[in-house]
Amino acid sequence: MSAESVLVSFPPPDAVTPPPLRQHLTQARIDEYAEASGDHNPIHLDADFARAAGLPSTIAHGLLSLGAACAQVERWAQGQAWTSRVSCRFSAPLPSGQTLTGNPTVVQVGGASATVELEALADSGDRVLSRASVELRALPPQGVA
Repeated sequence: MSAESVLVSFPPPDAVTPPPLRQHLTQARIDEYAEASGDHNPIHLDADFARAAGLPSTIAHGLLSLGAACAQVERWAQGQAWTSRVSCRFSAPLPSGQTLTGNPTVVQVGGASATVELEALADSGDRVLSRASVELRALPPQGVA
């Protein structure tokens, strides 16, 4: 992480930005998500079926893509905050084996919360997540219920 992306307190000061998003979504990760979520739609699991449906290959579940982005933003909060609200538009499928990239930006800080927005792209340049927004809320200090 670069110096400007190190989070030492929450909510973050204006100059602190999350590191760039970079999540590689392999077929194995997609398979694991399918098992955990119960979503066994063959466009995610069967390359021949996905191609017959007009896709270039199997594709990641939309919520897997969004979850990967949210998890990276939450890791940036270094255990000081939790994800309280998420929204996005699923703009394009993410083919398996591609990397989800983007540049999260803190757009609002107030009280005990911060909002991070990002657009996420596939290796192909297709926008996978549009208008993604992750709201973080500060965790109570240790020992406070």
